Amino acid sequence: MRLVAGALLVLMACAYLVAVGHLDEGGAWPYAKAFAEAALVGGLADWFAVTALFRRPLGLPIPHTAIIPRSQARIAEAMGAFVADNFLSPGVVTARLAQEDLVSAWARYLSTPVVARKLADGLADTIPAVLDMLDDAAVRAFLQQQAAALGSDARLASLVGKALQSLTDQGRHQALVDAALQEGWQALEEHGPAIRSQVRARTSWVWRMVALDARASEALIASIEDTLLAIARDPNHPARARITAKLQAFAQDLQFEPALQAEMSRIAGEILTHPQLVKYLDSLWTYTRAAVRTSVALEQTREGLAVAIAQLADALSRDEAAIQSLNRQVRMILAELAARHGADIAGLISNTIRSWDSRTIVSKLEDSVGPDLQYIRINGTLIGGLIGLCIHQAGVWLGPVLNSR
Repeated sequence: MRLVAGALLVLMACAYLVAVGHLDEGGAWPYAKAFAEAALVGGLADWFAVTALFRRPLGLPIPHTAIIPRSQARIAEAMGAFVADNFLSPGVVTARLAQEDLVSAWARYLSTPVVARKLADGLADTIPAVLDMLDDAAVRAFLQQQAAALGSDARLASLVGKALQSLTDQGRHQALVDAALQEGWQALEEHGPAIRSQVRARTSWVWRMVALDARASEALIASIEDTLLAIARDPNHPARARITAKLQAFAQDLQFEPALQAEMSRIAGEILTHPQLVKYLDSLWTYTRAAVRTSVALEQTREGLAVAIAQLADALSRDEAAIQSLNRQVRMILAELAARHGADIAGLISNTIRSWDSRTIVSKLEDSVGPDLQYIRINGTLIGGLIGLCIHQAGVWLGPVLNSR
């Protein structure tokens, strides 16, 4: 485009010289001279204006030229502020997203089997790459350090106490009580013969002669079974209340009793730093890594993951309440990200532009808008010529009138 604009300017210069040489012949030559002369003026003026934006025309130190290189810092600051104020401000982001149903669009997109499979394949291919990035020795050392840190953490007992307190407050420990009762029944059934044998061994021969030892052992076992059955059937049984009270007291001691907390930390430290546990953690990482690598390579794993993604997305696309809730959350998160990082992004833009050398910024801008600026030169040349024609014609018409006065 620069060559086209320059060639047109050279053409007008040649036309001007030819017209001047034939000016005495009259006719159309004065019009040709006027057109070429004005075209040269317009083309040269626009060439100067366009060139002055990027560099000094002909290398001359003319004031107010090479505007962009000299104003690089100001342009960088203005560009960053422009992006931050007009694209990344919380108000703009919130207004732009107010009517956008992002979650539904994502859900519909992900529910497509082809898309879901691509995403599943991408996730499955990423996992081995992530595993390859991890250093085995570093991971094992990290697991051991975390185990040791957990064992030495003085807050461990308090955390366990709070968790136990929460379980008992919500009555969730009753499931453990039921499991313990079930174990008790099984223990009675398994060890019934041993109990009878122990009772028989501890009674006198007189009792054994009248079979009182057998009746005593049966009565003992039946009594224990009846007690366990009563506790199991009655959620408000006094035994359950006593167990709850004991657990709550233990939870309080774990949270506020320094001696118990110290003992808990000591026991946890011994367990978590035991050589067997360390060895187990090492083998656990090796097994987990191999199992994950093998699993993600299987076709059924990828297909199952794709089906799960598609089903989840499809279920979400039909749940209007979940969509509305997630849309609100997404809008809030994006607005918060804009508020938190808009200035950082603006700074990144400004610093990046500021770091370019003058030739780089001139080159990038010329690549973007240079062709349009050369059209300005071409238009300036042609329009200047047309204006010259108009002025010449006006002179032809007005000359006799003005000379007559």
